Amino acid sequence: MSASPAVVMRLVASAYSVAEKAGSIVRKVLHSGDLGIVEKTGANDLQTLADRLAQQSICASLSRRFPKITIIGEEELPFEEAKEDLIENGQAEEILQKSCPAEYSGLKEEELVVWVDPLDGTKEYTEGRLLSFLQLPGTDQSK
Repeated sequence: MSASPAVVMRLVASAYSVAEKAGSIVRKVLHSGDLGIVEKTGANDLQTLADRLAQQSICASLSRRFPKITIIGEEELPFEEAKEDLIENGQAEEILQKSCPAEYSGLKEEELVVWVDPLDGTKEYTEGRLLSFLQLPGTDQSK
């Protein structure tokens, strides 16, 4: 029986699938025509329904699969009670097939931190400048 992939590889494989789900949420909100825009600190610091739903999807999906990781989201939103249709349980198999770099193979779940910026370039997104925004998943090993 082969060993389970290292936690960091399982996290990256999950994050890949979760990012795809979040991307579909962002597109769905855009195509709905109702962006649900609110100003956070001013006209140049906006938050949309896409920001809120994508972050809830990312955070809830990852926290269910990896309950011991720390997740820090840009938007101050609860994610513990996210609707089931926001949850992504998949993992990118092609990532799980890759070998983990030796320096990360022994990391424990509780040593990992995930930062979530669900929609970088929200203002550009609200202006329809679709090549000016992106999703930024990121992880780090806590010190």
